[in-house]
Amino acid sequence: MPTDPFFYFIIAGPLFFVISGVFFFIQKDKIIEKYRQPDAVILKKIYGTITTVNKGTLRYNKRFQWCSFDILLNENSIFLFPRSFYIVPRGCINLKFRSNAKNTKNPTFLRRFHLNGDSVELIYYPDHLLNGERTISLNSLNKEQILLFQKALDQQT
Repeated sequence: MPTDPFFYFIIAGPLFFVISGVFFFIQKDKIIEKYRQPDAVILKKIYGTITTVNKGTLRYNKRFQWCSFDILLNENSIFLFPRSFYIVPRGCINLKFRSNAKNTKNPTFLRRFHLNGDSVELIYYPDHLLNGERTISLNSLNKEQILLFQKALDQQT
């Protein structure tokens, strides 16, 4: 039996990723089961980016993260479940776009959004960033998916 601490670190690294991946998969299913509304839509494997901009008085910080998303689209909120290959797995992001807080979990208010031909941009201000803005870009969407977002966000033309 090796007693080298480096050996245990090599074993613990991959084990951490496996356990955290299973944990977030189980949590995602529990959240969908608990907060799904009757007319909700689930979209799987939507590719996009998360861009975080933090503007301070003396500094400017911008961070990109490429992800794929599973999305639960309710009538008053969006649950985004990002999956990425970064070290720390991300939890669920709940964006509320109506004053009704029914079936939400720690929601953040969606400030702005942009619907383009094949993409959607969701812009919000996370509570933990005082001068920060986060943009989630969902790319390569088909017309049906764009129409689902238009209907949910009350932007039917």
